[in-house]
Amino acid sequence: LRDALKELKSEDGRPYFTMLDAGDTKCLPVVAAMLNPDLNLPFDDIDLQHQMQQYHWYVSGYRMSYHDPNDEQTKPLFTDVPAQQTMFRVVVKANNTRVMMDNLIASFKACLEEMASLGPGFQSMHAPKKLLTGSKGHAC
Repeated sequence: LRDALKELKSEDGRPYFTMLDAGDTKCLPVVAAMLNPDLNLPFDDIDLQHQMQQYHWYVSGYRMSYHDPNDEQTKPLFTDVPAQQTMFRVVVKANNTRVMMDNLIASFKACLEEMASLGPGFQSMHAPKKLLTGSKGHAC
């Protein structure tokens, strides 16, 4: 899965994903990545999570921030990414088969094609929903 995600490229040839996990050695069976911030896509990893659900995959999307109860501010978890940065993870379980992984990879490709084909329209289509959820951007 990790290698397949690394190979997915945008229309201009740049990688769609930035890998965040330690790779295949000395790590958990988790693939963690984020959509490449340099692409300035009109969608984020949480949007990707929602799109993947239509293919019956749950890809956990997260914001890289936390809500500080002391001052009621949203703050970044890390010093090298903004608070609005998102990421996702996929747990690769021992019972995952090659057929399942091929389907997951095909689902990633289909979702990226669908969202990219809408371009800025994807963002405008989701703007009313994001307005309802306030400055947090997503209901989840």
